[in-house]
Amino acid sequence: MSQYNIAVLLYPGADALDFTGPVEIFSAVLSGRSLSAPAVFHSTTFALASPVTAASGPLTLTPNATLVQVRERLEDFDVLVVPGAGPQVITDLITSEDGKQVLDLIKRFAGLEPRSAHRVLLSVCTGSVILGAAGVLGGKEATTHHMFYDMLSEVSAKAGGKVELVKERRWVDAGFNEAGVRIVTAGGVSSGMDASLYVVEKMVGKDAADLAGEIVEFESRQEVVV
Repeated sequence: MSQYNIAVLLYPGADALDFTGPVEIFSAVLSGRSLSAPAVFHSTTFALASPVTAASGPLTLTPNATLVQVRERLEDFDVLVVPGAGPQVITDLITSEDGKQVLDLIKRFAGLEPRSAHRVLLSVCTGSVILGAAGVLGGKEATTHHMFYDMLSEVSAKAGGKVELVKERRWVDAGFNEAGVRIVTAGGVSSGMDASLYVVEKMVGKDAADLAGEIVEFESRQEVVV
């Protein structure tokens, strides 16, 4: 079974479950049914600076790499995970000088040719607003936390064209962009785990996704919020 590399963006004020949820799901994807089987995905957390304090306050993390280090080997990564945060944190990020480096990295990743079978750009919650600010959602379907639909539409329209907003979905698969990168946007917070299992199924298969859900005791919910 192929091995895949994941880059997980961290930044001050990011929602903890937005990135820990996907990391937990991807880390539970094994190449066999034995718990000792090799992991299929290897996650690398990265940030502009270290340490990083998440939105939950006392949770402080030391990323595995800097943004510069990930940018230098960006082609080695199959999946880029972009978590969300509160609206002011997102606004401050996408309008800052540091944020320009983040947006540039997202643009570069979205323009890479597929590596192995897939390359996936995955946002969680208001992480899709960051994607919108990077100009990679213009003309594509996308979703976000239900309280920030307008923010996603406004930021995307300003940066890269009108987004086709899809409401009340746990995740939206916009398909492949011109470079062949699949773009998946998740709804609010915990929806990132549902979206991650969907990405696992697309990249590795349903059996592997089902086993990962069984290991973490998370039952994948339907794409549509009811």
